[in-house]
Amino acid sequence: MTAPRHDIPKGGRSGFVDVEGRQVHYLEWGPAAAPAVVCLHGGGQTAYMYEDLGAALGDRYHVLAPDLPGHGDSDPIDESVNRRALAATIPPFLGGFGLQRVALVGASLGGMTSITVGASNPDLAGAIVLIDVGHRLEEEGVRKIIGFMRAHESFASLDEAAAAIGGYLPRRGNVRSESLTRNLRKRDDGRWEWKHSLGQRLRAEGEDSNWRDILVGLDEEAAALRCPVLVLRGAFSDVLSGEGAEEVAALIPGARLETVENAGHLAAGDNPHSTVRLVSAFLDTHRW
Repeated sequence: MTAPRHDIPKGGRSGFVDVEGRQVHYLEWGPAAAPAVVCLHGGGQTAYMYEDLGAALGDRYHVLAPDLPGHGDSDPIDESVNRRALAATIPPFLGGFGLQRVALVGASLGGMTSITVGASNPDLAGAIVLIDVGHRLEEEGVRKIIGFMRAHESFASLDEAAAAIGGYLPRRGNVRSESLTRNLRKRDDGRWEWKHSLGQRLRAEGEDSNWRDILVGLDEEAAALRCPVLVLRGAFSDVLSGEGAEEVAALIPGARLETVENAGHLAAGDNPHSTVRLVSAFLDTHRW
């Protein structure tokens, strides 16, 4: 007999920590004494989206990637999933590891959260990487994401889920069904449901949902950042336009703008090689 196993990322570790009475699952790479990099995933995603980045940085950085509240294997918070409530959970999480200054890498919702953390905790953020996110997002692209989250309450099998995801993300090619246990959990009735509650909330809100509420004040917070910032845009993103990327980069003092080629909104998964290269070069240039 062997003990139950949790999915361990390549070259890294998987762990749990109690943060103010709430269970938080995280992935970790590298030595604790190295400069810290904290990676925040997008809405509906999990920490495993950073597996390639963590494995690449682990030889010289201490990389932590938590499942955000209500995602993956982390407990939810009482508040709704908005960037300010999410941002408030990050300093206590880092405090548990004794971290006082980190680089933040945030994709989509995780990028919004990173901006808020950096603006409200300037001594904490030594550098920030924003992956396909800004203060002006495109209606059509965001509505596509919302539509996918609403459309699938659960799946009869992992193969069914892989087919649905493959249709939604055609750039990914074949989606391996066995890898989807990172994003889906099996219910008592045998069906597979997402490891997040966003779809359920969006279905409950119906057409009354106003996704733009999460962007209110984000431009002011971005302009308040004083650490080095890299803005990455997926070349084919329908969520962050080229103009939107230029606007947020111009808004943040000294920010750099780069493009992840052959990638859409989910750039880290669409083209992990390019994403890792750009993030690594930026972090190696700016030691905090």
